This record gives sequence, structure tokens and C-alpha cells, in this order.
Amino acid sequence: MEVLLRGGPHDGQTVDGGGETVVAGVCLYERTAERARRRGRELIVFAHRADCCEPHGRGAEDRCE
Repeated sequence: MEVLLRGGPHDGQTVDGGGETVVAGVCLYERTAERARRRGRELIVFAHRADCCEPHGRGAEDRCE
């Protein structure tokens, strides 16, 4: 299933994914209740978690793992 990413370094990109989370690069995106239309298809929107991006301190000290 293709999903739409919102926020973060991958904002606006569509990727294959599903479930509750998607990892794009080193960043975590979480499923939202929002839907968006892209190229004539309705996609589920996944929102960026800034605290779960490797450049922003992702690691053992947080709950992203």
C-alpha cells in the first residue's frame, strides 16, 4: 500500500508501507486518521516524529527503538 509522508525531511513523498509506523531514511513516521488525494488515489497520511530522527538524537535515551 502506498502512503503519504507529512513533515520532516521526506514531506510530501509517497512510499510503500502500512501498519502503525513507516521508516523513511532514518526518520519515523506515525499513522494519522488523515487521508489525502494524490494522483487520483486516496492515501493514508503518516506524520513525522521529530524526536525519532537520527540527526535529532534518536537512540537508546528515547522510546523510538
